[in-house]
Amino acid sequence: MDETSLRRLLDHALDHEPPMGPVVHRSVQAGLRLRRRRRARNATAGLAAAAVVAGAVPAVIGGLERTPASPQHGAHRVVIYLGNDHQGAVTPISAASNTPGRPIKTEPGPRRLLITPNGKTVYAANVDWHTVTPISTATNRAGKPITVGQAPVAMAITPDGRTLYVANALSDTVTPIATATNTAGKRIKTGSSPTAIDMTPDGRTVYVLGSTKGFGGWLVPISTATNTPGKAIKVGKAPAAMAMTPDGRTIYVVDGLGRTVIPVSTASNTVGKPIKVGIDSSAIAITPNGRTAYVVNGGTNGDGSVTPISTATNTPGKPIKVGTELPGAIAITPDGKTAYVLTVHTFGPGPGMVIPISTATDTPAKPITVGTGPVSIAFTPDGRTAYVVSLGADTVTPISTATNTPGTPIKVGVHPYAIAITP
Repeated sequence: MDETSLRRLLDHALDHEPPMGPVVHRSVQAGLRLRRRRRARNATAGLAAAAVVAGAVPAVIGGLERTPASPQHGAHRVVIYLGNDHQGAVTPISAASNTPGRPIKTEPGPRRLLITPNGKTVYAANVDWHTVTPISTATNRAGKPITVGQAPVAMAITPDGRTLYVANALSDTVTPIATATNTAGKRIKTGSSPTAIDMTPDGRTVYVLGSTKGFGGWLVPISTATNTPGKAIKVGKAPAAMAMTPDGRTIYVVDGLGRTVIPVSTASNTVGKPIKVGIDSSAIAITPNGRTAYVVNGGTNGDGSVTPISTATNTPGKPIKVGTELPGAIAITPDGKTAYVLTVHTFGPGPGMVIPISTATDTPAKPITVGTGPVSIAFTPDGRTAYVVSLGADTVTPISTATNTPGTPIKVGVHPYAIAITP
């Protein structure tokens, strides 16, 4: 893969997250520098270079094992990733007191977090490396990093929590990991540049999304019983994101370049008629009852919007205007009543906004001010609080979903990105 393709990939690999202008540019450049260093090291030292890296791991893990555990507070904790392209960490935050604990070191670039269904382990995908770090939620200690492929950008886990699947964007593979032993299995070949992954509710099939130059978008089903990939399904020109209905019957693939959303039947692995949406579509969320999919249209002239789609008929509704700023990530409350859209200040520095949208009326409410550069959002299990991560402000802002009022921003560290909340 050439560097032009790599830049494109790293810009879009973090699905459901908005472009961040100079911040993402710096991240991409750091990723390119890291790759160049690896190539140079391999060219001059060959296998010896790999031995040096492998030899350095035990010393690092030893330091992580000595990380003191933070006290437990409340019924659950918010776990936030902190760090940049060269040094990463995961910070536990008490949801009861909104106070951060001591950061837990990981390897570079933990931009994806996933918590096992039983809440015992947080997995951090280190995008700028080739590992996944398991973290015990009981002790807040990191385990030995698990080697996967290059640029692990997405994860999915079986409902029983036994197997974690990791999409490796620069290795064109998916790595299965046995969570009981935290050991990686044989990598599964997929198409080029896999950037998103999702699991059916029954745990029988994991779907991987990517794109190949000359082929366009593709979706590959993988049997979790045998870890064998099925035939690739063509899904548009340049897919940016996907979401599966709660019943697992349909996957909706957002094709930003084609300005469409493509429904895929999981029973037959066939595509339906493309659904027209807005320009620069980049994110999607589906209500818990599965009746409506909401698609974020970025827009380039201050015309950002969200298109609601009826999943019963696959027909789009009237676009919902969300202001003049650039919309990105979207998430829906556990009760399905409100969709929250994160928007980034388009021209120069400025506060980020969260736009609440009533799913009953498809009308937006008054914007909620958060920190600069909001990139991700998650809800507590009871749905009472939303936490918004602002990369530019180095903060996490709690928002009461009952009143849509923000609380005091929680100062966390350098460049927080991902968020996950224990069940």
